[in-house]
Amino acid sequence: MSKAEAIVIIVIAVAAVAGAAYVIRQSPFHSSVPKTTAPESQASSSTTTSSGPLTLSDIESLNSSWIISLGPPNSSKVIVVVYDPECPYCSLELNATLPFLYYVSENTSQARVIFLGLPIHEYSVQMLEILYEVYHLYGPVAFVKLLDANYAYYTRNIELYLNHETNQLIIPTNYTLIYMADALGYNVTQQESEVWYPAVEEVANFLLSHNISATPALLAFNETGAPVYYEVGLEQPLYIEGNLTERLGLQVPGLG
Repeated sequence: MSKAEAIVIIVIAVAAVAGAAYVIRQSPFHSSVPKTTAPESQASSSTTTSSGPLTLSDIESLNSSWIISLGPPNSSKVIVVVYDPECPYCSLELNATLPFLYYVSENTSQARVIFLGLPIHEYSVQMLEILYEVYHLYGPVAFVKLLDANYAYYTRNIELYLNHETNQLIIPTNYTLIYMADALGYNVTQQESEVWYPAVEEVANFLLSHNISATPALLAFNETGAPVYYEVGLEQPLYIEGNLTERLGLQVPGLG
């Protein structure tokens, strides 16, 4: 079985477990993001509407403390990742592409990578709060390590479920994220992390106001205008990495 076929099977299985695909609707978020935004059993959709007028300038107009950023702060080459730490599709895609994003931002300083959280699932808000806390206390590398550990855990549980080694798909929660943070040497608590709730709320409202209502989503900017690349939903890692490399003029071994 090829890797492409395996990913298709995983997506179908996750969708079956989830019961239905899920896209955030604008109406519940006119003023705030509730602590529970969707039933645990629902998963994000792989389709959404156009990105509309969203520009890099719009993103940079957000409060700087609400933006999680890796790489050179003044780079005009920017990759924006819209993610949910509890989303199975985000898990499958970013578990594979996070090393690439880390390489072009932190390792080689070729581009800046911005992470914007969009809470969809039951524990998403609390998990995003924890990720903000780790980022601000321990820095961007710590944020990447924790998010990577979270998605590796989720992806592995999906594989176990598909291989019939477990009877239930085990999802990550805010409690497992705190445990992972502690194992990595990052001391955070849920109570202390709740200070970042306004950031989670405002970023979610911002994304919804620009018609971005599903995860994962990737946008690439080469200047302050409209994105030169926009992808929503689960896609082959090499396809994404190749497109980002080409559109942004990056130098990545094996790609181009």
